Amino acid sequence: MNNKIVWTVIAIVLVIFGAFALSSDNEKENDEVDANQSLSLSDIHGLEVDINDSDRLYLPNHQGLYVQGADGTISKIGEISDDFMGFSVSPTDNNVFFASGHPRTGGNFGLIKSVDGGVNWQDLSDGLNGPVDFHTMAVDSKNDDYIYGYYAGALQRSLDGGESWEYLNDAPDQIIQLSAGIKQGQIYAATSNGLYLSDDQGNTWNLTAFTGETVIAIEVNPASGQMLANTTAQGLVTSNDSGETWDTSDFSTSDTVLYVASSVSEPTKSYLVTKSLKIYQSTDRGATWTLR
Repeated sequence: MNNKIVWTVIAIVLVIFGAFALSSDNEKENDEVDANQSLSLSDIHGLEVDINDSDRLYLPNHQGLYVQGADGTISKIGEISDDFMGFSVSPTDNNVFFASGHPRTGGNFGLIKSVDGGVNWQDLSDGLNGPVDFHTMAVDSKNDDYIYGYYAGALQRSLDGGESWEYLNDAPDQIIQLSAGIKQGQIYAATSNGLYLSDDQGNTWNLTAFTGETVIAIEVNPASGQMLANTTAQGLVTSNDSGETWDTSDFSTSDTVLYVASSVSEPTKSYLVTKSLKIYQSTDRGATWTLR
């Protein structure tokens, strides 16, 4: 084979390889774009902060579970593309997640659990009157055997890690969100008639704040006890005394705050998600906010 033919063959190989590499790069880029676009076109059904990494946010939505890092990049966790409606992270193990919602094939999938950071999931139980679809759920801040979920107008409780369930018949009506308190057995319920608190694993409840107001979002930091809430009348508010008094935040927008969360490893850092799916960050316990 003469040199001219050799160089011609080499040139063809390089062109083919270059085209393949470019195609692979474009496919990778498109995968990243598609992941972000599918998130922006969907909804966000919760907000959790990794217990060890204050910059790592978990965002459950219609296409599965996503994570946002410090640089703002959003990526999908695992292969599951089911609709995550309720989602909670274990307070003691950042690899343990609980979720509820709808499979892609329809119906509800009850309560599921991941022990590898959301990559793989296993069925736990159907719940009561299930399979349930908890639109809000909470795991006790001191003991992740205590799990609460709201479905079909009723609050359910598990004391064995989600294996078995019972109804909490004295729970408030029209629960919008749940949040574990700082003490074991303590649970808050944001409702259309204010904020309720139970100190005995949901057996009894007291209206503790925002009487007559719709409380859209509630979160208690299990490390500091600081509380974040959003109400229709007062907007975004914070409390540093277990809800005895509340301070108004400087966050002012017509974009409704749907979810609030704060970091366990860095309690001064908080986050919120709005109806338009914008994520904001605070580094001063919710006093001031910037777009993330």
